[in-house]
Amino acid sequence: MFESKLISIFCSLNDDEKRKFRKYINSEFVNKNEDISFFFKFIDTRKKLNSKSITKEKAHLYLYPNTKYNDLRIRHLIWMTTEIIEAFILHNAVEQELNLKEKILSKYYIKKGLFVYANKIIEDAFEERKNVTVKNADFYRNSYELGSAYYDINSRNNRTEDFRINESVRSLTAYTIIEVLKSACAINTIQKVMEIDTQQYLLQPILDMLPGSVFLELPIVRIYYNTYLVAANEDENAFELFVNDIKQNENLFSIQDLNGLYRTAINFCIKKSNQNLKYYTQRTFELYLYTIENGILIENNEINRFIFTNTITLGIKLEDFNKAESFMKKYSNYVNTEFRKNTIDYSNAKILYAKQQLDKALEILLTNEFKDTIWNLNAKLIISKIYFETRDMKAFHLQLKAFKIYIKRKSNIGYHKTYFTNVTDALTKLFEIYKKPEKYKDFEFDSTIPDIDWFNKMLETLKTKKTKL
Repeated sequence: MFESKLISIFCSLNDDEKRKFRKYINSEFVNKNEDISFFFKFIDTRKKLNSKSITKEKAHLYLYPNTKYNDLRIRHLIWMTTEIIEAFILHNAVEQELNLKEKILSKYYIKKGLFVYANKIIEDAFEERKNVTVKNADFYRNSYELGSAYYDINSRNNRTEDFRINESVRSLTAYTIIEVLKSACAINTIQKVMEIDTQQYLLQPILDMLPGSVFLELPIVRIYYNTYLVAANEDENAFELFVNDIKQNENLFSIQDLNGLYRTAINFCIKKSNQNLKYYTQRTFELYLYTIENGILIENNEINRFIFTNTITLGIKLEDFNKAESFMKKYSNYVNTEFRKNTIDYSNAKILYAKQQLDKALEILLTNEFKDTIWNLNAKLIISKIYFETRDMKAFHLQLKAFKIYIKRKSNIGYHKTYFTNVTDALTKLFEIYKKPEKYKDFEFDSTIPDIDWFNKMLETLKTKKTKL
């Protein structure tokens, strides 16, 4: 029963919603079944909701003491109560969203031929919109829908008014631009890791039209436009414009949309950071900390384990160990329990390696199979580094060989395949230098090699040990 849809929904309600639901379910208009009210009281009075406190058997005993357990009866109560809580969600949504109430009532009045009442609702809605300061995607969509309904009503007996056509067309255009750019950003992100062919018929006309357009004066359009340029073209100027814009206009977006927008910017920074551009390493770290501290990347009181480890990795890369360790301590309980230990072990290993506690790091890395391909790739890279740094060349050679095979076997890892292929090529070159230093006395690693600082450092250690380079 604890795993049921009913309990999941009830647990998702906040305190205010639960308070309203108690009144709702006990209203005679909504529910006249005393068993349902009593059944809900059983759920609502548990101190903690878990698999032990919420069972069908305990519910039956609470409702019908001293009677034989009837599973069908309890399942029926679960079903009926679920119906009521979903009806409450709809009711509450209408109460909370004025636009939805306007839409439902105006459509009903139009359907019934009560055009005067429909028109009054629409005209009042237009007046209210004059004072709206948060003009997000929903604002433009609702403005268009209201304008369309206004035209349908008033054009029946009048041919001389403008019927707010310009306002409706502008709203429709703005909404279309926003949704097309939003979809294009999502598609571009997916295409980086998966081979999919999606025809975006309106995208190019919109991209051609926007530069110099009045629609770029709308913050929400400008933000999605720059986000697309960042995602598709890696436009650095667009990135800076986006970061400046988004923090001033976060109220235009739902928390889900903010999540997606910031992720696009962060993914761009990560890619730049992997090209040894320290500026973007710093920006990525800052964006992660900002979005986590402000709850943007925290979903259902959880932090995605990849976001968690990426944040720590960046702190390590910047040698800001205090912030990295402080972050891990503060937010480790936000990682899903299924992945928590694996995630903390992986993060700990990286910090230990960075702090040159090599034996401890190696012990963790060799005794874990991480639940993600990229983690395993990074783990294999760290193991290779430790073997080289400790000059265990037999283990290094075997590890490098296994590392290359692992990369070849993996698909759908996007640019990571290129990144780690380049890394193993550089490791191979480093091994060759170690074996025959006399052949490479003037050798230098190309600055585009991933993790170039480490490779240069290893090259320097070979020189300082008077190896003949």
